Amino acid sequence: MGRTKYIFNAVLLVFALDLSGCAKVNDKTLGWFSSGVDAYAIVSGQLISGDVILIPDRTARLSFSAKSGPVTTCAGSMRYTASSSGTIDLRCNNGAVAQLQFTLITETRGYAYGKTDDGPVSLTFGLSATDARAFLTVPEGKKLVEAAKGGALTLEPQ
Repeated sequence: MGRTKYIFNAVLLVFALDLSGCAKVNDKTLGWFSSGVDAYAIVSGQLISGDVILIPDRTARLSFSAKSGPVTTCAGSMRYTASSSGTIDLRCNNGAVAQLQFTLITETRGYAYGKTDDGPVSLTFGLSATDARAFLTVPEGKKLVEAAKGGALTLEPQ
């Protein structure tokens, strides 16, 4: 019994030291309860993929990247304005900036639409590649194709 109490106290001390300070407590607990989901976006006529980290405080962080093309990175934040909708502020390396309106399908799945100076922007998160195709706005003269290997989406000429 003495050894169990010693181990419990040691674990409790490590936990308390690890979470010391309000900011650290907030960051740790939000990290424990956050959900990361896959995401796709079409920005400036280009398909990019990434992820959305949904945080319990009703916000999210978005991060997208592509290996080539004018848009190689996009990042943004999401905040709820209603129980199942809100806004996304998205900024990309090519200077594209978009305010998107998102709608949730479930707690971790949704889609969004907006526009930049280059044209429409569409985005999905938490959806399979097959389901994402239904919500992404495909540029004229192109088509979305689900890769046979891995199930990822690609944007190809028609």
